[in-house]
Amino acid sequence: MEGVDKTFGATVALSGAHLRVEAGEVRALIGENGAGKSTLMRILSGVESADSGTIRIAGELFSPANPQQAREGGIAMVHQELAVVEDLTVEENLLLGREPSRCGVFLPNRMREQIISSLALLGRKDIQPSTPVSRLSVAGRQLVEIARALVHDSSVIVFDEPTSSLGLQDIEHLFEVIDRLRKDGRAVVYISHFLEEVQSVADTWTVLRDGEVVGEGLISETSTEDLVSQMIGRRLEEMYPYVPRSRG
Repeated sequence: MEGVDKTFGATVALSGAHLRVEAGEVRALIGENGAGKSTLMRILSGVESADSGTIRIAGELFSPANPQQAREGGIAMVHQELAVVEDLTVEENLLLGREPSRCGVFLPNRMREQIISSLALLGRKDIQPSTPVSRLSVAGRQLVEIARALVHDSSVIVFDEPTSSLGLQDIEHLFEVIDRLRKDGRAVVYISHFLEEVQSVADTWTVLRDGEVVGEGLISETSTEDLVSQMIGRRLEEMYPYVPRSRG
């Protein structure tokens, strides 16, 4: 994404924003509430249209007019509010939007192979094609959404605050799955307010502030304090200067 502008009336949501993520990379997209993260991702996923700017997937111009076009173009979103259907099985959820056609464009056997390989990547033996989604925990349902992205052969997977409802063990397992996605050559965008998580799971980072990209770099070369400073526009010691106590 390059040079993305978006306004809502007199409000500037994005101004010249850019985001680049390579295959096999996990890029953290961070910023305070209202920084423009959600708007940028809504444009990528076809929910909103940009006033100006470009999107390229594998070097090709990409302009999704709606979420369906974005999904067909290889963009998958894993939201805080999970979009699985509880009354269906895991397999039925994975096939939503990609049911076998009568013309045989998608062969059932091939789709079944995709489902099995996608579920295997999750590393959870309790999540099988025939498992009712209603029996799964929040973490399990989130994994079903990830598997659906794989079944749809998504090249870019966006995680929006994925750990907000998870316990520590489930968070650790999610990070293992994201690492497998990285090794599988997927491009991952990871949005989170928890900077310790960002330091654990991401390779690179981009900070949005007031609709503009104000910094980006390698996680391995950046401290949590540096990320906070990028987000708020000043260093922590400027906000909370050291004042020595007097020994009165």
